[in-house]
Amino acid sequence: MKNDESAFGRWRLGAVAILCAVAVTACSQDATPTGGDSDVRVVQHAFGETSVPTDPTRVAVLDGDRTMEAVVALGVEPVAAVKPPLTGDYAPVVRARLAAEPTDIGSADVEVNVEALIATAPDLIVMRTSGEDNRDLYDQVSAVAPTVVVEYTPASWQSTLEQVAGFLDEEERADSLIADYQRVVDESSARAPQEGRTLTVARVRADALRYMTQDGSFPYSVLADLGYRAPEQQDRGSDAVQTVDVSPELIDVLAADDIVLLTDAGTEDAVAQLRQNPLFTALGARVTELPSKDFLFGNVLTAQALVETASEIGE
Repeated sequence: MKNDESAFGRWRLGAVAILCAVAVTACSQDATPTGGDSDVRVVQHAFGETSVPTDPTRVAVLDGDRTMEAVVALGVEPVAAVKPPLTGDYAPVVRARLAAEPTDIGSADVEVNVEALIATAPDLIVMRTSGEDNRDLYDQVSAVAPTVVVEYTPASWQSTLEQVAGFLDEEERADSLIADYQRVVDESSARAPQEGRTLTVARVRADALRYMTQDGSFPYSVLADLGYRAPEQQDRGSDAVQTVDVSPELIDVLAADDIVLLTDAGTEDAVAQLRQNPLFTALGARVTELPSKDFLFGNVLTAQALVETASEIGE
């Protein structure tokens, strides 16, 4: 019965989206064109090509942290977005740039409320890849408005920014943002060189301890720009491997010159137990705690904030 209900729900959402698209098309046929073909551009994206408005004014984002941040950094305030599932809210660097609250259309890619999305009348929808389930979602929402898809990996935030900039025709702004980021990296590296120092980035959850891989995670993609490298005993990771669980008896896998603990909300007891663990204290590393909600995922704004914060580690 549960599978039948799920299938009916997907059919219902798809039907609503298609009916809305038909209605929108009918209205547009009655309207007087203002610019002909010059009002749209054809852009390439992860799922093909789409004709998008040259100047979209009602952008909806189906990823509330990584892609959302890129959109906001490029000067666009979304009319609708999903809330990040980890924290239930946008990153502080994103919220600080929102003059108005985007309509809440869900808490994750697979839980997008298509009816709420339709009600916001978007003229462009931005989403990202994260598995084949997204193809079904793409088919649904692309019937609502032109939809573009970011080819996403956590460690490739600059690629995400560049793709979104291409969708929004904001390549120059993206170049400027990356140049500003690089300037902050260079200033930090000159002030407190970290070249050759090893760094562990570990996430502390209430039920688990895991380190973030050098080649697979967002935080390390930033910290590596400062010259940090993961210790040799750690898996370097990949696009498919962002984290590696650490068992209590193998704490020494965290051994490094510096350790950054990304702490989830409500993990105060777990952090205290870790920091009092003799195996952990024996590592002799400088330890810095940062909230995971602020730095676990993100784009250029979070990257710059992380560089500025991490520069204090080496001073």
